[in-house]
Amino acid sequence: MFRKKNTLVFVLLVIAMLTMSVVSYANGFDNWAKDAKLGPYAPEEEDWDAIYLAAKKEGKVVIYASSSRVFDAAQSFEKFYPGITVEAYNLSSTEIVEKLEREADAGIRNVDVLMSGAIMITGDDLLKRNVIVNYCPTEMKPLIPEDFREPILSCRFGTTVLAYSDIAYDKPPIDSIWDLTKPEWKDGLVIRDPLRSEGSLMWLTMFVLHADEVAADYERVFGEPIKLTTPNAGYELIKRLLDNGLMLESGSRGALDFVTQHNLKRPPIGQTTSSKYRDVMAGDVQFDILWDLKPAAGYASKTALVVAGYAPHPNAAKLLVNWLLGGGDENKTGFEPWNVPGNFPVRIDIETPAPFKPITEYNYWYEDQEAFDLGPDVLDFWLTHL
Repeated sequence: MFRKKNTLVFVLLVIAMLTMSVVSYANGFDNWAKDAKLGPYAPEEEDWDAIYLAAKKEGKVVIYASSSRVFDAAQSFEKFYPGITVEAYNLSSTEIVEKLEREADAGIRNVDVLMSGAIMITGDDLLKRNVIVNYCPTEMKPLIPEDFREPILSCRFGTTVLAYSDIAYDKPPIDSIWDLTKPEWKDGLVIRDPLRSEGSLMWLTMFVLHADEVAADYERVFGEPIKLTTPNAGYELIKRLLDNGLMLESGSRGALDFVTQHNLKRPPIGQTTSSKYRDVMAGDVQFDILWDLKPAAGYASKTALVVAGYAPHPNAAKLLVNWLLGGGDENKTGFEPWNVPGNFPVRIDIETPAPFKPITEYNYWYEDQEAFDLGPDVLDFWLTHL
């Protein structure tokens, strides 16, 4: 009886300690947010002079970014805001989330700002756990549609598309993704490995998510309804692409190496990102994009720009977020590194660089939470049928 009582007392003490720890953590975050004027304590108007003064006292700002162009933006930021040093790290999107999670679990407060597409996938959970804080500068709210700033701020769009050799072909060689399942297109498609590229996995997921459109396009191409051997037309497409010799590369450049074998009678179609088109404009490579591919020309993904929970330099973080969105000066200097053909701005007052049109004028599918939730099932299907 005595032992049972002791055990009960011990269990109750552990529960009490855990409860106190959770309450203490919540209170700690609340205090930080209140001092930083972030989250529920963000003001309706911001005094940028006061924020700059406070940021100079903090001395620096740390950012993890999935784009190497962050170094150009960091350099221009330091010139515009003397007294604040930018410590920038260029990591892959998944590495950023993994590093953020590890540091948060260990109680390490190192990073202030994060720029990563992968954060869009786990963002809801990260927000609930206060690992990240959504912050949109007040001056940006009229310039960025609400869908692009809530619940997580996006700084730009990128798109995953299919490219072809416009030297070997005098016009787009296909008009439907289903064409690539035909015998004449065996070994005719190269994509980034979905195990290494979240963008490639989401590209496949979009077909499953929009299975009705995929089925309708099948009937348009083949003149009869699709006969399924898989759960829906999207999975059926993936299976038939694999059966027709779908090839994998580690990244876009590898896929484009296949596409640009212009001397072949039938160079493959290759998956890439629209931002790679800047290499065409620079004269470094030659290809074109299947702009009107059906049932969709590609899929659009957002890059998140958020403040880390417990950021040690919150005022400098605000300045940097605003700068990266093109705020702070009239020339929108902070956004310049990304204002290139193939990237699509979220700000309504920034024109999409030519030759691209505004993103809404393309038939793109858009990633959303439903797509993120479906991704693991698509990956399981992929591994089963690979």
